[in-house]
Amino acid sequence: MYTFNRERRKIEPKEFLFYSGSILLFITAILFYIWPYVNILNINYEFERLHKERAKIAQNNNLLKIEMASLKSLDKVEETAYTRLGLIFPQDGQVVIIK
Repeated sequence: MYTFNRERRKIEPKEFLFYSGSILLFITAILFYIWPYVNILNINYEFERLHKERAKIAQNNNLLKIEMASLKSLDKVEETAYTRLGLIFPQDGQVVIIK
């Protein structure tokens, strides 16, 4: 195996700090540049999730309105009174009108 025999260059502490600081500054600048885009992406995901949840709630609301209308219908109330509760219309003479 072939190796190079060269002397290692000594790095001065000031030079090391300069390069380390430059790299750190570069990474920080990149993060500050990318951060708004990442934040916008997260906001878009949250918006889509809320949009889907709103659609589900609106659909559920419509179903509940339909159910409420069917339960309020007089035919349904009358049928429930006959079948479940066993109620019947009063006979003649059972109704007393008070003035």
